[in-house]
This record gives sequence, C-alpha cells and structure tokens, in this order.
Amino acid sequence: MNVEMKEIVFFGVAAMTMVPCFFVAFSRNILHSAFALFFTFLGASGLYFFLDADFLALVQLIIYIGGVLVLLLFAILLTKNIDNIRSTNAVAAKRAAAAGVVTAAMFGVILYAFLASGWPFRHSGAGQYPAVTTKALGKLLLTTYLLPFEAISILLLAVLIGSLVIANRSVK
Repeated sequence: MNVEMKEIVFFGVAAMTMVPCFFVAFSRNILHSAFALFFTFLGASGLYFFLDADFLALVQLIIYIGGVLVLLLFAILLTKNIDNIRSTNAVAAKRAAAAGVVTAAMFGVILYAFLASGWPFRHSGAGQYPAVTTKALGKLLLTTYLLPFEAISILLLAVLIGSLVIANRSVK
C-alpha cells in the first residue's frame, strides 16, 4: 500500500473538519462550541481547496470565518449570564435520545443512498479541470447570470432594511 503525501494531508484536513464537529454538537459550553466551529469552517475550506474550488475555499474563509463566526462570538460574549451552563444549555435526556434516534435514522438513509447509487470511479487524468475557476465563475456571473445575481443582491438589501425596521420597532 503506497500512501502519498497528498493523501496524508487530505486525511488530516478531513479529521480537522470532522473532530471539531463533534465538539460543536456535544459540548456543554457554547463558547467552546463556537471555537470548535472555527476549526470546522477552516477544515471545510481546506476540503474545498482539495476539490480545486479555490473561489469557494476563499469565500468559506472570508464569509463564514471572517463574518459569521466573528458575529457569533460577539453575540455569545456580549450576552449576559452566558457562563451559567445550566440555564443556557439545558437539554432534557428525552430530547437528546429522540435527537439521537432521528440522527441515526437519517444517517442510515444517507448511507443507503450512498451505497445504492453506484458512483462512477475516476482514474487519475480522467477528467479535465479548468485552470482557474475564479475567472470562469466571474465571467458567468457578469454575463450569463447577471440578472439573477443582481436580483439576489437587491433581495438581500431588502431583507437587511426590513430587519432594521423590525428591530427598530421592537426596541421602542
């Protein structure tokens, strides 16, 4: 069995993605969960790099780690009484057992779909990837998909303005 360095790094990045996921899900401290989420997002970005999706990897770093996670950490740290674990992270045993059963059932369905689908295997050199994915994606966004791209940006702006109006009403 000949293991290359690329495979070792891939399994390391995959472990760096999966192990913190368990800490996020099962940690009793919400701050520890948020910090574990950082390593999960970082590992997902590394997996995007392995898929030659450099644009998605950079978006993962900028948007999720730079924006969402920092916002989440600020929200956690600025919340009063967040250090009291019993009041902030109370989960009943029956709810946890029900969640475990549902999770196991969903995992079984996904595993069955994965095994029954008959995935085609690729050998090295079988497929051609574009040299630069960002250039092709930018060209598509500014030519073919310009109207949907602009419509989504206007929709997101409307949602932002609407959330500010709702938040302003609730404060008064």
